[in-house]
Amino acid sequence: MLIHHAIAVARADLARIERFVLRRDRFLDCLDWSALTDTTAFEASMLDDLLDEELADAASYVDWLEELATRGTHELTHMIRFDPYVRPNRVAGIASALTFAPARASIAA
Repeated sequence: MLIHHAIAVARADLARIERFVLRRDRFLDCLDWSALTDTTAFEASMLDDLLDEELADAASYVDWLEELATRGTHELTHMIRFDPYVRPNRVAGIASALTFAPARASIAA
């Protein structure tokens, strides 16, 4: 995958996380928090923390890819994808939103 294509994909992932956070915040503003159980309120706040971390990680990843491009890197073999959506609980905790995906060949190549 060409580095500029990877940057475009990473920027799209970052924008998707930003849109998800905004929509989620609007939804949460409409909730009657006093009607939620303590567990549900805690899980909602934990997801806020995860989304904040993913937003920061995605922005850092875009910056890093752009730095690679300025250093002369033209192609990548793999890239990290960010998925902002709610993840199911697993035995060891909440699943990561990161996926390590092989970079597809560019159409332009």
